Amino acid sequence: MLRFLVFISFVSVVFFSCKENPPTYGDVLAKGFENKSYKDFDTAAYVKAFHEVYGKEKSQLVNPSWMKELSDSTEGMTLIAEHLFDGSIDTMLTYFERSDAHGIRASYFHTTAIKETLSSLRKLKSKDVAEVYPLLAKLDLLSTDGLVAYISSIKYGVVNPKRLYGRYFVPQKRMSYGKVVQMLDSVKIGTVLTDIQPKNQYYTRFQDLLENGNLNSAQRSQVLMVLEKLRWMGDAFPEKYVFVNIPEQRLHIMEEGKTSQLMNVCVGETDNPAYTRKGENHETPVMQGVLDAMQVNPVWNIPSSIVKKELLSSVRNNPNYLASRNMVAYYKGKQVDPATVNWNSDSVENFRFKQNPGSDNSLGNVKFLFENPYSIYLHDTPAKQMFGQSNRAVSHGCVRVEKPVDLASYLVNNEKQAEKIAKEITTDSISKSRWVTLKRQMPVYITYYTTWLDDEGKIVTYPDIYGYDSRLKEALKKYWTN
Repeated sequence: MLRFLVFISFVSVVFFSCKENPPTYGDVLAKGFENKSYKDFDTAAYVKAFHEVYGKEKSQLVNPSWMKELSDSTEGMTLIAEHLFDGSIDTMLTYFERSDAHGIRASYFHTTAIKETLSSLRKLKSKDVAEVYPLLAKLDLLSTDGLVAYISSIKYGVVNPKRLYGRYFVPQKRMSYGKVVQMLDSVKIGTVLTDIQPKNQYYTRFQDLLENGNLNSAQRSQVLMVLEKLRWMGDAFPEKYVFVNIPEQRLHIMEEGKTSQLMNVCVGETDNPAYTRKGENHETPVMQGVLDAMQVNPVWNIPSSIVKKELLSSVRNNPNYLASRNMVAYYKGKQVDPATVNWNSDSVENFRFKQNPGSDNSLGNVKFLFENPYSIYLHDTPAKQMFGQSNRAVSHGCVRVEKPVDLASYLVNNEKQAEKIAKEITTDSISKSRWVTLKRQMPVYITYYTTWLDDEGKIVTYPDIYGYDSRLKEALKKYWTN
């Protein structure tokens, strides 16, 4: 298995492989610290000292189990063996000390303890090499743990959103022990710390506000949460994309950092008492994808959850309900006559239901699809009056768009096609359902930001309709700077 962490015998090869009789690790220390007594370095004694230091520092480590496994697999030698004399530790400390620019306290990465230990090690002029072992081990252990924690925090976020929110569906690349070993096998500290700095354009703008924005306490907390959410996302936004912000309850078509089109949307209903009608929880998930197809005059394949909770009771109360709503029922792939069905039978829960194209179709006259396993998409709706309400958290999870013609026209990016689709969407005569494949596929982000920046760079805020921020704030408190 590849190792970042270096066996003492291997360290000598790394530094002096071109010589016939390469120096021992003691020789490396003696030369680096200009102290001849360090040539008597004893591997077994150092390993013992390292494990003693680990026992004392374990409670302070961010990833104690990983550090234990790393040190056990490499006879106690970890990060410092390879980088003690090349300036990398000082570079690393510089990044740690600037971590408040990310809203993360420098002490989380053991910054002060590393600096003090490094200073003591450099000042030590003992003739007994054994006095070096505890300092070297502490520096080694805290630096490795701090580096792994820093890279994980900046690259992936301090907390895992999937542990906070049940409906956070953006894939997460979290740090694992295997990734740690792979990274440390070939790491160049300065390069990796430069490379992992977030490139998202909004991230850098919020960082500037954090440093120069004269924020009050509440605004500062909001900005810190935005930075964490953007770390979860990782990548920068592309030149053109569709941006749905759930708390704002609006959709932006974004081009080169500016809103080219804006429309209201309806998002999933929540059980938050302040923003609910029926106390149901159908919260729209946070997710992203690529819009690649539209269905004009769509067929609605009714989800089984809606069938069980709502549809069957309506059919049982009114045998003509399906016909009145342009719906049909299927059993084992075959359409059934509602008049012949005992709707009080348990077997009806195995039926499948569809709503055919029509003016009363719950998806309206067009739906916009992006690949995801959760049956979430953007769509039109016959309930146009809902777009005039301030609280538009009323759907079963999908996003209803106020201006489907405008969105469809933008996505097809073809004047003739746009005119044809607009006619089909707005006509009273509903034709057959048809699919439109988008030649220009468009990234879509369904996000949750109660604080954001408008096109002029000013902070705008929206209600925390799902109550997500309180959870995130509590999870982040221990990592924040004061």
